[in-house]
Amino acid sequence: MLSPQQSAWLYALPSLTVITACLAPVLLFALRSLSASQPTARESWQLALRSPLSIVSLTIILLSPIFLLSNYSVSSLYLFAVYCVVLACANLLADKVGQRRRVWIALAVWHLFNLLNLLGGNLSLLQPYRTAQQGLLPTIFQISGTAGGSCEYYRVDWCEDSWITFQMIVAFAYIILHVVAFFIVGLRAVEEPAMNYSMRESSEVAGGAEPF
Repeated sequence: MLSPQQSAWLYALPSLTVITACLAPVLLFALRSLSASQPTARESWQLALRSPLSIVSLTIILLSPIFLLSNYSVSSLYLFAVYCVVLACANLLADKVGQRRRVWIALAVWHLFNLLNLLGGNLSLLQPYRTAQQGLLPTIFQISGTAGGSCEYYRVDWCEDSWITFQMIVAFAYIILHVVAFFIVGLRAVEEPAMNYSMRESSEVAGGAEPF
């Protein structure tokens, strides 16, 4: 049984983590605007809302607090959200400055590992991180016991049947958003060399060279 001070900390820490996660894209755009050659923070937001990848990434960040609001002492659920917020911020950054194919290839590999983490898969020993033996959905149940029992009989902070049900519903959308982001990044990695070849061919034709 936790003391009142420990229980208070288990509510204060998730709240601070949620605030940090929500401020992450704001700070990212604000720091980029400090450079004279970069757009202002307002312009960065306007550009982000026009890009499918940025929209998906911002949606992931907005949904992440649902998993950050959990019991950090008995569940690793919050780590799924932490990794996803960091990846979403990397998406936002790459969407603005990622002009080279290797950026998108590296990001696509990261997305693959993150998807495996969310689904509970394990590609190889080279996988850089693994939050739990199981994926996101089974981890949500673990706070109420390994079999997903009722919180009425398994009393612990942040264990509420209605809250767990809500987390389960959001988790499906959360995983789908990461699948969509993975395909967007993958397409960018594939389209980049084709786009460069097309531009090079056009310049050769304009310069009078015979394309082949």
